[in-house]
Amino acid sequence: MSIKENWVQAFPQSCAEDVQVVTRLLPRRWFRSTISGTIEIAYWQETLILPSRMYFDEIAEEKIHTLSQSQRWLLYCMYTRHHDGYVREKYVRRLEQEQAKTDWVLLYLIELTGEYVYEILERIEPMLQTWSEEKLKTFAAANDRYLQRVERRIISYWDVYQRTTYPMLWDSTYVGFRIAQFYRTYRAHS
Repeated sequence: MSIKENWVQAFPQSCAEDVQVVTRLLPRRWFRSTISGTIEIAYWQETLILPSRMYFDEIAEEKIHTLSQSQRWLLYCMYTRHHDGYVREKYVRRLEQEQAKTDWVLLYLIELTGEYVYEILERIEPMLQTWSEEKLKTFAAANDRYLQRVERRIISYWDVYQRTTYPMLWDSTYVGFRIAQFYRTYRAHS
């Protein structure tokens, strides 16, 4: 499967043309894999397949400036799957700065909350609060098992990286547990 096919499957069909525009700008890596692993998520009536990680360099800023707002958000979401945590955080910050509230952005933010970078979790927590309750309930109803997996990953990464700072399981001062509780609220009401 080519890189363009991977990314077309990672966003709603309504974004297909914009995804193709953005993927034309992505750097090519000859003889090496650019994407590792996949994550299936239900998005309304579609199943999206997000890459777990991607392995290529960032595109030049001047190329980013040629993109429409929606195309930039697609690119920023793509880079939230980057293998480098600093790059992931950079593009979460850009989504935050541009107040990206398209539904599919939520999928990429939720996936990031199941990862270990504390600073990214701190950025994402207030962003999650901006989505409507109805959208979150609908997403939770369609993706209960997925959200359970994200919660297990939050706990697992807490155990490895944050347990000495936050020794109590479900300590609400730890951002990861607040996010997991936020998901539980919507899973319970879905």
